[in-house]
Amino acid sequence: MYQPARTVKAVDTTGAGDTFTGYFVACRIRGMSIQETLKLCAKAAAMAVSKEGASNSIPYIKEL
Repeated sequence: MYQPARTVKAVDTTGAGDTFTGYFVACRIRGMSIQETLKLCAKAAAMAVSKEGASNSIPYIKEL
């Protein structure tokens, strides 16, 4: 399955992979499909790189 990345202005890429991976695991545990999971992961990672910092840039699920 292929999920394109979202186009955003990156401010700080620290934590992008951690955000993607964390959302991937959480979504799959909740039983979401791979397609739904990848879309949400891409959105979360895009939001994360739009802010400075690592853990403080990870969006809450309600922000997505």
